[in-house]
Amino acid sequence: MGIIMQNGLKFLEMAAYIFIFCTAVTLLLFYNRSLNKLITTTKNDVTSQNNYYESEQSLAEIQPGKISYAEMITLLIGDLDYDIQINDMTILKEGYNYQEFDFSLVPLADYTKTYQYDSFGNIIKVIYKS
Repeated sequence: MGIIMQNGLKFLEMAAYIFIFCTAVTLLLFYNRSLNKLITTTKNDVTSQNNYYESEQSLAEIQPGKISYAEMITLLIGDLDYDIQINDMTILKEGYNYQEFDFSLVPLADYTKTYQYDSFGNIIKVIYKS
């Protein structure tokens, strides 16, 4: 009788371990799927028309629609989100390479920024006038 009782307890102990292991694996897969869904949703939101920018300036320091020459050059160092027009010069985002761009073509001035929209209200061009 004692051996049967010992074997029964070992069986119950092993069954509990297997149950805990299966529960842990199930939770791991569930959280992994949830995390992947969150990452995919975030990537889709970031790549949509809504662009989010971070600035170290306070709201009082930022003049609506104003951009300095330094900010203009910083904007041009990297990939463009939209086509850009600086005074009468148009820079297309397709094929733009900042390493080949002649920055001396950009006049040393402060700029006023406006947008050109398509019929759906999406931005198609950013226009800078000095």
